This record gives sequence, structure tokens and C-alpha cells, in this order.
Amino acid sequence: PQKDPPMPPLNLSLIRHGQTEYNAAGIVQGWCDSPLTAEGKAGAAQTGNAIAQAQIPFAAAYCSTSPRTAATAQIILQHAQQPQVALTPLDDLREYHFGSFERQPSRHIHQTIAQTLGYPSMEDWLADYRSGKHSNNQLMHTLHRIDPAAEQESQFLHRLHRALQHIITNSLADSNTGSLKTNEAQNEAPVQNVLIVSHGMAITALLRSINPQAIPYRSVPNASATLLRYTPSEGLQIIGEAGKAL
Repeated sequence: PQKDPPMPPLNLSLIRHGQTEYNAAGIVQGWCDSPLTAEGKAGAAQTGNAIAQAQIPFAAAYCSTSPRTAATAQIILQHAQQPQVALTPLDDLREYHFGSFERQPSRHIHQTIAQTLGYPSMEDWLADYRSGKHSNNQLMHTLHRIDPAAEQESQFLHRLHRALQHIITNSLADSNTGSLKTNEAQNEAPVQNVLIVSHGMAITALLRSINPQAIPYRSVPNASATLLRYTPSEGLQIIGEAGKAL
């Protein structure tokens, strides 16, 4: 019997939305939303231009159901000269849900956590948190303790991985019909490329779940990209620098 050809590697371009009005004002937005700023739109355009220059053809594109990610993805696809690629919104790609802490200044949230955990200052708390000193995400753990409506870390990670699994399964099913990029000079297997636009804490949580050393506990920069590669044998791997401005 004839063997099936090996599955092509899947490249996932994981990109954070462009800067929003709440980002610029230092206000926390999880499931709530605010529009992209002029700088946010310019950042998304720059990322799209870099993708066009690198000649990365997307077979599919996904974003969260938050308008800021859809707006970013549309600008990226436009500037990447691929406006025809259909954009699929997924609930599971949404940002962390802050419960009653939504729309509050991030400074106030960090001060509340520092006091709750008995830190002498907000700066001391942030230094410990970002270094990954704790075995879990203390920000999420503490907010959920204060307000059970705030999402649990395990819940958050579960749905993010469910989103990735959905994207991977769909992409592998479509790999015979999707747009594939072959590097014939190096005789590499064809690669299928997928665009995913999500959120700062969501991307950081995903990257840390793949490799805890990849990135500190802080949101990746707006409109920055991290390349993930999926193969059935190796699973998900981070390729190159995490949260890089294109």
C-alpha cells in the first residue's frame, strides 16, 4: 500500500493586536475592548509590510472575538497583500478575563495584589512576578482569589490550548488545498502558514506553557510576532525570538 506523504510543518504567526486607547492610558482590558490608536494601526501596518517582504502566504487567519484583534488582523492582511484570506474569530483566543478588575488602571491592580500578598511595594511585587519566581501565575491566582469572576489560570490556559488545537486540526485537514510555500533551493518540505492575532497576556501564557524560559510574565509588545512551529512528532515549538517587533 502507498504511504501517505508526511504532514507539512505548520507555522503559526502569533501576533498581538496593535496599541489600543486603553493600552495607551494604562487601563486593563481583558474581555472589554477599546479602539486601536493611530500608533496601533501603524504598528499593524508595519507588521503586515514585514510579512509581505518576507513573502509569507497565509492559508488561514484567526483572531479573537474582541474587535481590536479583528481590526489588527485586517490591517495586517491588507498590508501583507493578502486581503482575500478569510478571517475566523475564535472565542477561545480572547484575553484573560479580569472580572470586576476590567477597565481599571493596571497600576491599581498591581497595588491591590502587592497589598494582598504582603509586599512592601508594587515594584517589589512586579519584580518577583515577572521573574517567574512563583510556580504559577500569581497575578491570575490572586485576582481569582479576590474576585472569583476573574478567570483561573488553568481555565485560561485550557481554552487557549483548545483554540490552538482547533487551528492545528483545521490546518492539517486543509493542508492539501491550502496555500503552501516551498523552499525548493533547500529542498525543504512545504510549509503551511497561519496568522493568529491574539492578546498580550494570552500570548505570554501560551509561550510560557510551551517553554517557561521563553519570556517573563509581561505582555509581549503590541503588533509583535512570535513564530510557532507545529509538527506531529515535536508538537509545538517556539521558533526564534518571542514577542519580536517586525
